[in-house]
Amino acid sequence: MKWEPLLRKTGKVFFYMICGITGAFSASAVATWMMIRPARKARIDCIPRISYGRLEPFTIITSDGLNLHAWVQLSQVATGNDWVLLLHGYRSDREILQTRRRFFARRGYHTLLLHFRGHGSSQRSRISYGFNERKDVRAAFDFIKSLHPDQPVRIGIDGISMGAAAAAYAVAYELVTPDWVILESCYDNLRRALTNRLELHVMTWFVPLIVWPMEFVAEHLFQLRIQDLNPAEALKKISCPVLVLAGDSEKVLKKGDVESLYQCIPEPKRLVYFPGAGHEDLLVNNPRRYIRSVADFLRDFSSQRLPGPKSSNISIAREIAKQAEDCT
Repeated sequence: MKWEPLLRKTGKVFFYMICGITGAFSASAVATWMMIRPARKARIDCIPRISYGRLEPFTIITSDGLNLHAWVQLSQVATGNDWVLLLHGYRSDREILQTRRRFFARRGYHTLLLHFRGHGSSQRSRISYGFNERKDVRAAFDFIKSLHPDQPVRIGIDGISMGAAAAAYAVAYELVTPDWVILESCYDNLRRALTNRLELHVMTWFVPLIVWPMEFVAEHLFQLRIQDLNPAEALKKISCPVLVLAGDSEKVLKKGDVESLYQCIPEPKRLVYFPGAGHEDLLVNNPRRYIRSVADFLRDFSSQRLPGPKSSNISIAREIAKQAEDCT
């Protein structure tokens, strides 16, 4: 009889523990799904009017069978066969890349603006923070090369946030070989990025209690290990010049995380901080610093232009239209 009060208290403790664990996993499952669910599909059929040429819409198919929507702009002032693949960030779209498109087009670079899987007008799919999106980078890279099958072509990649991570994974796992890469606000590993983001909303001591069940749920939804979501480790395999851009007041991507990422990149490389900038569009935050940093990087590592393509922009546009018809 004297043990009954103790047993009741023990039973209540176990009951509340089970409820707490169940609640934590349920909340983590919902939070994780909210983070990786596809963005709302948007049909972008209207091609905006632009300077320095026009945008050509087309569709490409990835190695795992997803349809991706993209635009190509052929620069009217191009003197060489140089391309830039522009990659947007998490839950963004190619509209944010328009200012970069103008920047590169005015300097004689053809550009390809891609909608990742699960974003914009591309086919819906779970968002994997760049890991599965690496296949989208591979498909776009191969598409550019297919336009000039018998001619040398130089391709650079400019990625923002998740787009930068996708570029890193494409280099490591898809054997993509760009001639130069610009990484803007790229996380070093997902676990640290998730922890940093949660610390903005909950008390620091409570974060580990949330992160573990979220990682557990995410691994089952992604069908891969959280440890594999590590752009810093992937970038150890890169063999071209790299420019890393980041704000020095980031809270999602702390300065120590940027340094950790940068240390993993082989030479030649360059790191530029933007004073007072957070996790935002650095071109909008400080246009002069962005333009100067990128222009200096391109001058130093991409100044030797390849001969211009034997085919004209008109014939390339026709080839794009033909491939777009083949995909439909």
